[in-house]
Amino acid sequence: MLSLLLLLLLLLSSYTKSVDLEFYLDTPEVIKSWGYPVEVHNVTTKDGFILQLHRIPYGRDSPISSLDDRPRPVIFLQHGFLCSSFDWVANLPHQSAGFVFADAGFDVWLGNFRGNTYSRKHVTLNPDKDREFWNWSWDQISKYDLPAMIGKALEVSGAESLYYTGFSMGTLTMFAKLSVDPSFSRYIKKYFALAPVGTIKYARGVFSFLGRHFGANYQEYVTKYGSDELFGSSWLFKKIVKYTCGLFDTLEELCSDITMLFVGTSSENWNQTRVPVYLAHTPAGSSSNVMAHLDQMFSYGGIPAYDMGEEKNVQKYGQKLPPQYNFTSISDIPIHLFWSEDDWLSTKQDLQETLFTQLNPQVVQGSYQISNYNHLHFIWGTDAVDKIYKRIIDIVSVDGRILKPNPMDFHTVPSPCIPEKTSKKKEEHTKKHCRFGVDKP
Repeated sequence: MLSLLLLLLLLLSSYTKSVDLEFYLDTPEVIKSWGYPVEVHNVTTKDGFILQLHRIPYGRDSPISSLDDRPRPVIFLQHGFLCSSFDWVANLPHQSAGFVFADAGFDVWLGNFRGNTYSRKHVTLNPDKDREFWNWSWDQISKYDLPAMIGKALEVSGAESLYYTGFSMGTLTMFAKLSVDPSFSRYIKKYFALAPVGTIKYARGVFSFLGRHFGANYQEYVTKYGSDELFGSSWLFKKIVKYTCGLFDTLEELCSDITMLFVGTSSENWNQTRVPVYLAHTPAGSSSNVMAHLDQMFSYGGIPAYDMGEEKNVQKYGQKLPPQYNFTSISDIPIHLFWSEDDWLSTKQDLQETLFTQLNPQVVQGSYQISNYNHLHFIWGTDAVDKIYKRIIDIVSVDGRILKPNPMDFHTVPSPCIPEKTSKKKEEHTKKHCRFGVDKP
């Protein structure tokens, strides 16, 4: 069966239209291909996972020799479930958060949670051989990954605190960390939550359907047989995406429509031609325990720690049921929420039941409802720079931390295309995105 599939992919390859260069590149290579500086840093968590961080220390038009003596404000961007650092550089530079913030004067750090494409390492465990490598949920991500990565960013940059921007599960894990350890807020100057997640009890779309009909069986299976890798990045999946979504415009549209079934139906503010690139990098992998944990939140409501079954719960938590996270303990941190009624995974009902109710009104300094935004628009929307990123820059500028003025219109700021080296794919990329050395608006 596999050989027939490979033969079919080989035959289709001769009919496939060209895909964007980023389809083939990893995150550091994508950053380099647009002419931005990039650094790769590794950090080991207290429980032995080796996480990879990607840094854009300054913008494309601000070489290090031109910087003044003031430290650049550090902004940390954290992806969501089954995602990676690529999410923040997935579009053209004037549309991608990582590049926009770098050009606005930030020292940009992109995190990668354990188990994804860039963080599949451990000091003793082998992800391909040891099931124990995958024995964790988002509880451990919140407890170990966030402090390790943020600590590394602060250590390297020399800053005492940073601006944290999380998306989806990148918000849930930070809320959980701050609720268990309120003192952690001393490292976060401001917290920007995009498509924030408290609970997902009222999720809609395909996730809701799967949770209602298969969630209990899935949880039972994971509890009985243990956790394993979930939707890891693979060459075969990339080939399938390339020779389906990248075959014809109609199939490209179909792939886009299928994606919408998971996150929300609004397809405005969305570059459909980039869908093959998005899917080449997403899903990026996680643990099946995380999916089981999210399904528990959907089934039971609330914000529970991971339910391992009564016997193991008693051993770990000292009680039959897992404890609930309580966000009322979060204090001393300015929080800004960006959300949408058209988001099927972070719904208004869920926000009203958790974040809007539990968060102290004094810490919520901004709540911004964005119309016609599904879950993925917050990171991949072509107009997210206007609706979200500029707002964040304006808020930070009040602190006097921005080194250069906020560009009046990121959509019209020209930026040269600087291919890293000449190749056929690079030349195709340059022809497609550049005209006389300047990005197309």
